[in-house]
Amino acid sequence: MRRSNRPAPRYPVERDVELRFDGSNLRLFGESRNLSATGMLIVSEDPKPPGTPIRFLCRDFRGRAEVIWWREGKGGALLGLRFTHLEERDREVLTKLLGRARRF
Repeated sequence: MRRSNRPAPRYPVERDVELRFDGSNLRLFGESRNLSATGMLIVSEDPKPPGTPIRFLCRDFRGRAEVIWWREGKGGALLGLRFTHLEERDREVLTKLLGRARRF
């Protein structure tokens, strides 16, 4: 069995995601493919380089993240995001989402 180096297990959770960038009015839209307690994978039409800070908004929760990696994928660019800041309320919502996803 291959051991994962990921700090938290991922679960398939699809949500529309709006991405915003500090110092810019640019807004991008994408969709999450999976979530974990530490980050998410999204599909977007406009990838940003690793290290780019992002503010994200989903219908359930919001926060700040950093692009860790990206690559071309089916239907757009895949971006791996690591959460850098979630308010307590948003962390609680994320925990509930992950709890529901674990059951499936």
